[in-house]
Amino acid sequence: MADPGPLNPAGLLDTLSACGVDFVVIGALAVGVHAEVRATGDVDMMVPIGDEDNKHALRRALEQLDAVLLSYEQGGVDPSAGDPYPTVMFRTRYGKLDVLYQPDGSDTYANVKRRSLKTAINGQRVHVAAKSDLIRMKLAAGRTDDFRDVANLTASEQGMPRRVILSMALASRVDHEWACDLAMARAAYFDPSSRVQIVEHEHLQIEARRSDLTDQQIEQWAHALAERLEAAGVIADSDIQVQIRPT
Repeated sequence: MADPGPLNPAGLLDTLSACGVDFVVIGALAVGVHAEVRATGDVDMMVPIGDEDNKHALRRALEQLDAVLLSYEQGGVDPSAGDPYPTVMFRTRYGKLDVLYQPDGSDTYANVKRRSLKTAINGQRVHVAAKSDLIRMKLAAGRTDDFRDVANLTASEQGMPRRVILSMALASRVDHEWACDLAMARAAYFDPSSRVQIVEHEHLQIEARRSDLTDQQIEQWAHALAERLEAAGVIADSDIQVQIRPT
């Protein structure tokens, strides 16, 4: 099919609902329900794991949407080896649709849906993830737009600027330059002026600043970052020391 035109959330959500798909809206579209609306190029939705009836319903909806699976080269996600439930992205007649089974930082689907808000988006009543669940997912994903979304979602909670110092034990025999580069690439989303260094040849230390997150949210981000660095082989485990101080 040809490239889709502008995103039409109503068309996507109407087709999914009409086909009986069980889903919860997440991502920027959901953020717009709770806070400031920002432009987005796709609809993100979370679906349950292991529900065969829902898989069939989703397949019917994708057929009606003339959906085409996007490869990594086309802007899709390169699934991790052995991941039975990878994120999948589709180009449809109504714009881009991202289907997630296990979003970063998410709880189980049952809990996310139980806490969700049922409301209208472009005239279609759907389940939208609760603010608390969106914040956890956004902090775990940790990209620039994710932190902007968290700032919008927590605007009334913002406090004084904070200095954040993270310390993690390096994996044995890891290349220090590579470890610093990888950690810096992730920390830069949190604070472009953040600093990364190796302390006493065995600890990775990250220093950053943030003024639009609560202490609890900073802790959530720090532990999500540690899990990513552990998975990449940078640190020995996800045990992390977090210091949060006023600047």
